[in-house]
Amino acid sequence: MRRLTPRHISAALLCVLVGAALLVADVSPEFALSAVPALALAAALIFGAFPGAELIDRLRERRSMPTRRRAAAAAPRLRPAAYVRPVGRAMAFALAMRPPPAVAARA
Repeated sequence: MRRLTPRHISAALLCVLVGAALLVADVSPEFALSAVPALALAAALIFGAFPGAELIDRLRERRSMPTRRRAAAAAPRLRPAAYVRPVGRAMAFALAMRPPPAVAARA
């Protein structure tokens, strides 16, 4: 018996995929149109083309390159407040959206 080469196997698998796509297109054209990108990617992978492999290699090389480190900048010193104004009930009443209740106003 004759052995099949990987090229023959991939061609047969592609034919099976195309046949399945034609059957699905006959039953549901909308689903077939949405499945076209997946079938195209499967066909590319069957024939040994790996889309995006070069991009992954370039990104891996860029990440493995040593980077120059910047000199650490001194953090700015925060100055302590010289005077903190006391805030009490008068300030709270001044910032309120409505006037104080009548009971508190008499007291």
